[in-house]
Amino acid sequence: MAVTLPTKAPGTWRYEDLFDLPDDGRRWEIIDGELYELPAANLAHGNAVMNLIALLLPAMAALGGRIFTAPVDVFFPGADPVQPDILLVLPTRLGVLEERGVEGPPDLAVEVVSPSNRRHDRVRKLDLYARGGIREYWLVDPEAATVEVLTLIEGAYRRHVLAAGTDPVTSPLLPELSFPAAVVFAAELPR
Repeated sequence: MAVTLPTKAPGTWRYEDLFDLPDDGRRWEIIDGELYELPAANLAHGNAVMNLIALLLPAMAALGGRIFTAPVDVFFPGADPVQPDILLVLPTRLGVLEERGVEGPPDLAVEVVSPSNRRHDRVRKLDLYARGGIREYWLVDPEAATVEVLTLIEGAYRRHVLAAGTDPVTSPLLPELSFPAAVVFAAELPR
């Protein structure tokens, strides 16, 4: 059955408009007033997300921060809302956590790139997250088996590391954290 979406002028979509969409299991983001459908995750995507959670959780627990996975709505200028695959909020910024989601930029956003959303994550969201003040942005690419860590410096992202294979993934935001990129894409995490 085909579904017809409400007609809206370009650039006018807002959070409240999401409640007028059919409840059919599809996920949506609104960036600068434009509506974008999020594709369903494939197994490589889901595997990378689960492995990253296992790797990030001990660091966040030690710091007293919080880790969330999509679908959690994140709101800040231009994002009304977006849903990063993984987001971290450090203890000094826990005040951004509200009932409807995260009201302000998280400290770190992770997007696992899929073939169908490569441009969305590498261009549109990169620009949005930099404008929004997300301090660190990770682009995880299962197809290339790489983890790119970008750090916000003077309003623009600069590459901290592009890791593959045994290259270590490190984070200026989480200096105690280090792991080989390959474990993100492994079928099982090492014990």
